[in-house]
Amino acid sequence: MMYRLLLMLLTFIIITTGIRAAPFSHCPSKAFLFQGKPVSSYGVNLVTGNYDLIEDNPGINANVNGVGFNETDRYLYGFNTTYFQLVRLGSDFQIQTLNLSGLPAQTTFYVGDVANHVYYLYRKNTGFYKVDLSPLDSDSNAQLTAELITAQAGVRLTDFAFHPKDKKLYGVDNSSGVLYQFNPDNGSTLAIGDTGETGTFGAVYFDVNGYFYLSRNQDGQIYRINLSALTENTSPAELAALDVAAIKFADGPSSNQNDGARCASAPLIDTDTESNIDFGDAPASYGTTLADNGARHLLDGETYLGLAAPDGDYDGYTGSDSDDSSLVNGQSYDDEDGVNFVTALETGLDAVVRVYAANNGVLNAWFDWNRDGDFNDENEQAFTDIRLTAGFNNLALRVPDNAIEGGSWSRFRFSQQTGLSYSGGSSSGEVEDHAINISRPDISYRHYPGESSWVTLAYEDKWPQTDDYDMNDVVFRYRTTEVIREGRVIRIDISGKLQALGAEYHSGFAIQLPNIASSNVNPVTLRLLHNNIKQAYSGTNGADTYEILESGTSNAVIVVSQDLWQHASSICRYFRSEMGCNQPVTFDFQVSVPLITPVPLSEMPAPPYDPFIFGTPGLYHGDIFSYQPGRELEIHLADHPPTEKFNPGYFGLADDTSDAASGRYYRNANNLPWALEVVEQWQWPSERKTILQAYPQFRQFAESKGRSATSWFDSSQSDSQYLFH
Repeated sequence: MMYRLLLMLLTFIIITTGIRAAPFSHCPSKAFLFQGKPVSSYGVNLVTGNYDLIEDNPGINANVNGVGFNETDRYLYGFNTTYFQLVRLGSDFQIQTLNLSGLPAQTTFYVGDVANHVYYLYRKNTGFYKVDLSPLDSDSNAQLTAELITAQAGVRLTDFAFHPKDKKLYGVDNSSGVLYQFNPDNGSTLAIGDTGETGTFGAVYFDVNGYFYLSRNQDGQIYRINLSALTENTSPAELAALDVAAIKFADGPSSNQNDGARCASAPLIDTDTESNIDFGDAPASYGTTLADNGARHLLDGETYLGLAAPDGDYDGYTGSDSDDSSLVNGQSYDDEDGVNFVTALETGLDAVVRVYAANNGVLNAWFDWNRDGDFNDENEQAFTDIRLTAGFNNLALRVPDNAIEGGSWSRFRFSQQTGLSYSGGSSSGEVEDHAINISRPDISYRHYPGESSWVTLAYEDKWPQTDDYDMNDVVFRYRTTEVIREGRVIRIDISGKLQALGAEYHSGFAIQLPNIASSNVNPVTLRLLHNNIKQAYSGTNGADTYEILESGTSNAVIVVSQDLWQHASSICRYFRSEMGCNQPVTFDFQVSVPLITPVPLSEMPAPPYDPFIFGTPGLYHGDIFSYQPGRELEIHLADHPPTEKFNPGYFGLADDTSDAASGRYYRNANNLPWALEVVEQWQWPSERKTILQAYPQFRQFAESKGRSATSWFDSSQSDSQYLFH
């Protein structure tokens, strides 16, 4: 009895797979994506890349591929690749198996689409087939027959789709990236051009305007190709002249098993329902409208700028009729309230932008500095993947020296995504476009030693011992620039290039600015770059972070690095100090120190100010110290006093004869210093060769405190066998 009940139940389940599901009620604007086994159905918003699971139980444990939307009966048709069957799905996304003959046995098809009530299938090296679906109109169990269009199928496809205007199929060869046209009447193919992208394009779609969309399995990126000009009368010559470059459009879901379908007659954005997409409103040249792949975000109700959540738009506004003054979704209000320019945008100077974030997220922003109507030029992305916290965020930027004076535009994109461009879709957040004005201030510059020249700084890190005295433990090229307005310095810029590290010990590098109060440095616009990358800290050690502007000092102290060895990788034991070990320079820095209260030129300290090295915290620095001295150990240029961080108990140890009362610092009994500034691009001694060997006149110069042998550093005064080269 139990056996008979189980048999009846199984029979019922099998029969129900053939029950006709209801078709879709209309031509849906969303795209459909099918993944996995059993196949899961997703709805994809091509505009933003956002996707949602619709159904993960299709009624059969099978994968479905080659799916197309039939606008005649409003069903989805596809190929069951698990059981080699033609199937269709209605609005409930349940699989209905259809009766089909005429295909090669035990052969899977991954490529398919529907047009004019005919289902088309394609498989490389197997053939191009079509199936008339009209018998299903009167009988969902009708026998269907596959008809071979051509056995010539040589393009490596994973999907194709019908163009809504010219009624031809289009697909991209995965290996070559070439876009092909397929004639459904005779099966002929035509290579149109290179899209510039390769990969497994498992899902492709058209929209009502004739734009072609490619979804790549590997990374989920969605690309768009403009085929909107095609009609049934387009000639092969006109096809060949098309620009078919695939442009990044949005980020969608990735998968190793992917297929897609869409009603090509539907617009991407359904104007009959309330929009949940935010567009920008800069002029059209900046890429604002959907047709121009303008910046756009799916509204998630949480990620936005300002106090007011943005309203939904059906497209970008590119004229005076912005989305702040237009009736959208039955209401209108100003939602561009998240960005405020605290300071003017003046060429060559720093500016502060205050951004209010409703929630934590990621900000990217662009400025059209050259006023050419786009954000596509070098250095026009001012903020890249900046993490904002909820509330006010003060951000600093440098207006380029070559920015063109006058009115222009900026674009701010806030999202949960990283890597956004100034155009394309995002699955969360908001875009705010703001008109800006660029002005040219009356400023001048004072360079030391010159705008394009350098001094050399060289340090011996064995202080207070003389030891090998090769003066190559830390070597920098170094220069300073003072930005001057109305006779006062408003900013100090310092640049350097690490030339050598001939040391076992680890040292940090910093600059003290004598007579410049630490409290007079603007921490918001203070900037440190390592190899052109902005730094948040001067160094890290596990969870510990180190400040750029040091606290606890009266004079401003700017720390460039806590450990210079973190920036150098040597082919030898040391970096560029041993004979035969020359290699490229790998580390440079730039520091910008903005002053809150400008300093009169007459009160400025003399450059190079006070650059010094210090012990890297937590590391050994010689037996003369009973513990790891770290930041308490500083080595300055001769007769430059240390900072408050220095331990004065180190003075007078070993060979040091410092005397704070007389202003004598960092000299031995013969006046030899542990740090040098040479006003040219000086060549330092090689490892374990003393500076006295390499430059014999240096002793006379040092012992006289610089009164004689003033050209000791000239190459003509050197013994080249002791120099690094």
